[in-house]
Amino acid sequence: MKLLNSKRWANSGPEAYFFAIFGVFVAFCIRFSLHGFLQGNIPMTFFILNTIVIALFYGYLPSVLTIALSVPLAFFFFVPPFDSFDMPTPQDGFVFASYILIALIAVGIVEWLQRERYKADLMGRVSNSNFQLLSEASSTIKRAKDQSS
Repeated sequence: MKLLNSKRWANSGPEAYFFAIFGVFVAFCIRFSLHGFLQGNIPMTFFILNTIVIALFYGYLPSVLTIALSVPLAFFFFVPPFDSFDMPTPQDGFVFASYILIALIAVGIVEWLQRERYKADLMGRVSNSNFQLLSEASSTIKRAKDQSS
């Protein structure tokens, strides 16, 4: 059975984008509070965790927004020289490209798994509905057969 509405598993609307932006803010606050300890290391880790959580609850569009907001924030505040948009070193470019790739792969996997879960749930509901219809039809046929005898 092919279901065409498995893309509708996520709660869409302004709430999703609010939590996406709020999550970026929280990830930034956590990373900023640890900045003295971490310095230029793992600039995007907390942002990626937020992206995965947003993808898990709200789908891929709000999570792509978190990636788009997180990259410039992390680059500006957590990559040396701090508080500037100076040209990144090739190593910084590789780190950011790998973080973005990891985030996009994680978002894709989460989206795929959520769609499959939702599709299985929909198929279970359709199966239960079909079973109830068949059960009602069977009892109707049985009553009609008993009345005619």
